[in-house]
Amino acid sequence: MEALVQDIRYALRGLARDRGLTVAVVATLALGIGANTTMFGVLDALLLRPPAQVQRADRLVRVYVRRTIVGPEFVTVPNTSVPAFESLRDGASGFSAVAAMHFGEMSLDRGRDAQQVAVGMVTYNFFPTLGVTPALGRFFGSDEDRVGGEPVAVVSHAFWRTRLGGSRAALGRPLRIGRGTYAVVGVAPEGFTGVNLAGPDVWLPLRGAVQELFPAEALTRRSWSWVRMVARLRDGARLEDAAAAANLAFRRAAAASDRPRDTTTTVLLGPIQAARGPNAINIEARVSLWIGAVAALVLLVACANVANLLLARGMGRRREIAIRLGLGSSRARVLRLVLTEALLLASAGGAVALLVAVWGGALVRDLLLPQLPGEATVLHWRVLAFTVGVSAAAGLLAGIAPALHSSRADLAGALRGGACDATPARARLRAALLATQVALTVVLLAGAGLFVRSLRGVDSLDLGLDLDHALRVQVNARAAGLDRAQSDALYLRLLERVRSVPGVERAAVTVGSPFSSEYVVDLRTSGRDSLVGPAFLNAVTAEYFASLGMRIVRGRGLTDADVSAAAPVTVVGRTFARQLWPGEDALGKCLYVNADQTTCVQVVGVVSDARLAELIEEPKLQYYLPLSRDSSGVSDLLVRTAVPARNAVTTVRRALQGSEADLPYLSVRALQDDVAAQKRSWRMGATMFLAFGLLALAIAAVGVCGVTAYGVSQRTREIGVRIALGAQPGGVVRLVLAQGVTAAAAGAAVGLLGAVALGRAVRSLLYGVAPADPLVLGSVTAAMLAVALLAAWLPARRATKVDPIVALQAE
Repeated sequence: MEALVQDIRYALRGLARDRGLTVAVVATLALGIGANTTMFGVLDALLLRPPAQVQRADRLVRVYVRRTIVGPEFVTVPNTSVPAFESLRDGASGFSAVAAMHFGEMSLDRGRDAQQVAVGMVTYNFFPTLGVTPALGRFFGSDEDRVGGEPVAVVSHAFWRTRLGGSRAALGRPLRIGRGTYAVVGVAPEGFTGVNLAGPDVWLPLRGAVQELFPAEALTRRSWSWVRMVARLRDGARLEDAAAAANLAFRRAAAASDRPRDTTTTVLLGPIQAARGPNAINIEARVSLWIGAVAALVLLVACANVANLLLARGMGRRREIAIRLGLGSSRARVLRLVLTEALLLASAGGAVALLVAVWGGALVRDLLLPQLPGEATVLHWRVLAFTVGVSAAAGLLAGIAPALHSSRADLAGALRGGACDATPARARLRAALLATQVALTVVLLAGAGLFVRSLRGVDSLDLGLDLDHALRVQVNARAAGLDRAQSDALYLRLLERVRSVPGVERAAVTVGSPFSSEYVVDLRTSGRDSLVGPAFLNAVTAEYFASLGMRIVRGRGLTDADVSAAAPVTVVGRTFARQLWPGEDALGKCLYVNADQTTCVQVVGVVSDARLAELIEEPKLQYYLPLSRDSSGVSDLLVRTAVPARNAVTTVRRALQGSEADLPYLSVRALQDDVAAQKRSWRMGATMFLAFGLLALAIAAVGVCGVTAYGVSQRTREIGVRIALGAQPGGVVRLVLAQGVTAAAAGAAVGLLGAVALGRAVRSLLYGVAPADPLVLGSVTAAMLAVALLAAWLPARRATKVDPIVALQAE
C-alpha cells in the first residue's frame, strides 16, 4: 500500500509538471467517457431502470396479446378488453395480481381556465399491485372503482406541489375533469410515474371514469380493446408457466364470449419497461442502442489517441525509466507506475465527464426521451457506477500499451542518450493506433451520412400538404358531454369564430384528416366490380384543400353550394383517378357511395394525393365529399395561417378557448408536429451519429497531428542533415506528411469495410439510401483524408524551419 501511495504522489507531480499533455488527455477522455455516460443514462432509463417507487419490479410483467390477422400473419398489441382483463385477473394461476390501465389526456376546468392534463384510468388494485403507498391521503378502493361509484381522484406528487399548493388542504378539493367532478383523496409518492417513463397528472378509477372517454359497453364487450395490463408473478412462479396459465384462462373465457375468434389469440408476457416489448425492443430503443454503440466507438477513438500521447510521453522519459531500472526497480514496478498515471488521468477525465453528462445529458434526453419528466435526472447512482467502471476501463485500455513499452525499455540504449527513437515496433504501434482512430471515425461518419441522407429523403417527400402553415383543432366531444349533432354544431361555431382571428387565412372542418383519422365506406364505380385496395373518404367543407395547401390538378374543388346541390359531386385524388380510369379523363365519371348504389356522385375535380397516416406509405385511393348532416361526425377543424403554424398556436387557442364559457380544453397543434413524431428515429440517428462522428473526427485529427509532430521531434537530426545537404522545403513536407497520411489512409481503407458492415446492420432504420451508398462512403473518406492531411501539414510545415546547426548540436 505504501508503494502504491508513493506511485500516486509521484504520478501527480509528474502530471502537474507536464500540464499541456495532462489537459489534452483529460479533455479527450472526458469527451469519450462523457458521451458514454450520457448515453448509458438514456438507455438505463429506457431499458434497464425499474419504475420509481415500485416494489420488487423484477416480478412485474406487462401483458400483451398476439392476434392472428390473415393466415399466418399476426400482430402483437398491448391493448385488450376489460372482460379479457377480468378473465386473467380471476383465472390466471401464475399471477398474484393483475391490474388494468388506460392513459390519455383530458380537460381540466372549462372556458378560459381550461387546461390539458394527463390522466391515468386504473383499476383499484393498480397501486397495491405495484406495491406503492400514498405520500398523502389514500388510494381509491373497489367501491369507488365501479360504475356509479364515488368520483374520486389521486394526483401525482408534482401536480399536488405545483397546482394544488403542496398542502394537506388539497385533500377533498374538487377537480372538474372532463364532464365530471372528482374529489382528491390522495397524493402519489414523489417520483412515481406508474409503469411508464412519464406518469399522469391525475389517476382516476377506471370503471368509475369510463364515461369520460367511452360508452358503457366498453366495460362489457371484448371487441373494445382499450386497456393495458400489468401483472405481478406469484412467488415461485416461472415466467413461462405464468404465460401458459394466462393463455389458457384467456382462451377459455373467449370461447364463451361474444368474440369466439379470440380463442386463437396468444398471451405474451414482457418486461415492465415498455420499450423492451414482449419479444423485441421498439424502433426508438433500437436507435438509442445504436447511438450507445457509437458512443463506445468514440471512447475507443479517445483511448487510442490517449495511448499515442502516453507513448510519446514515455519516449521522453526513457532515460528516467532506464535509471530506475538501473537502480534496482523491477519492471513490474515501472509497469504499475505508468498504469497509475493512466488511471489518474482517466479518473480526472471521468470527473469532468460527469459535468459533460449534466450539461449534455439534458439535450440528449430531450432528443431521445422527450416523454421523461423534466425533474428526472440522468445522474442516477447506476449512471455514476457506470462512469466509474468506464473510467477505469478507459485508463487501462489507454495505458496498457505505453506501460508495457516503458517496462521493456532498452536500458543500455536509453542511458547512452539520443533523441532518436527508430524502434520499428514502436513506430508500428503508433501507426496502428492512429489507423484505428481513423478507421473508427470513418465508420461513425458513414453512419451519420446514412442517417442524414435518410432524413433528407424523408424531409423531401411530397406529402401533398403545406404543413408549415396548417393547424389542427380538436375537441373531445365525449368529455364535453356532447352528442354527435351538438359536437358538429360546436365545430361549425368554432369555424366561424376562427375565421375572424388575425393571421388566419382559411379554415375548414372535416370528417377524417391526414395523420389523425380516416374511414372507409362501401364504394363502387361504373365499369368496375371492385377497387384495388380500400378507398378512404373525407367529408369536408369548401376551404379544406386551400387550408391544407393541396393542389387542384384538374377541374375544381368543392364549394358551399355543393352541399345542397341537386346533383351530388366529389373530388378524387390523383392516384384514385389514375387507377380507376387509366388513360381517361376522370371529370364527369360516377361514383356510387355507401348504401345508395344507384345515385351517381359526379367527379368534378382531381386533387393532389396527401399522405393519410404514414410518411413513407404508398399513395392511397382518396376521395372527398361535401360535409353534410349525413356525414359520420366532424373530427377536426383545420386552419391555414399567414405565419408559421407553430407561431400561431397560442393566438388561435386563446381566441377559441374563450369563445364559450363551458368549452373544454381545445387541442390546437401544428400539423407538422404530427409528422415530426414520425421523423424522430431518423432525426435521432442523424443528430447523434453526426455529433459523435464529428467528435471522433476532432479527436482523430488531434491524433494525426500529435503523431506527426512526435515523429518530427524524433527525426529532428535527420531533417537537419537533409536540410544541410540541400533538401527543399517541399521535399521535407512530403517526407513528414508520408508518416501521418499513410497511417490515416490505411485506417480509412479499413474503416470503409466497417462502414459497409454498419450500413447493412442498420438497413431497417434507413430510408431511400443504400447501406453502401457510394456518395456517403466517398464523401466521408475524402473528408477524413483531407482532415488528416491538414492535421499532418501543420507539424510538417514546422519541420521545414528546423535549423540544421541547432539540431546537430542538440544531438
